[in-house]
Amino acid sequence: MIFDAREVPDTKESVEAAKQEAQRLVQLWDKRALYATVVFVLSCGSVYPFLAGHVLHSYWDSFGKYLMLLSMVFLIPFVICGGIAINTRMYRRSLGKIEV
Repeated sequence: MIFDAREVPDTKESVEAAKQEAQRLVQLWDKRALYATVVFVLSCGSVYPFLAGHVLHSYWDSFGKYLMLLSMVFLIPFVICGGIAINTRMYRRSLGKIEV
């Protein structure tokens, strides 16, 4: 059910249904944002030993730069999932302000 917070709601039941759906979306996107954050942090952490002055720097050209590219790829879902999670929280908060 899609509910626009600027519209006048039909009934109290429709508002409650929209709030429950918004809560479900918040939980879903919070979980996805958490997973994306963990994967991104772990991929960034895997690059660290290959940086200059560390143990595996001699393998930077053969393996380290590919881990860096992988971290750059994981940045995209990290940003997208975080943005959607914030947006769903704002949507839920605006639904909470509706009075019927």
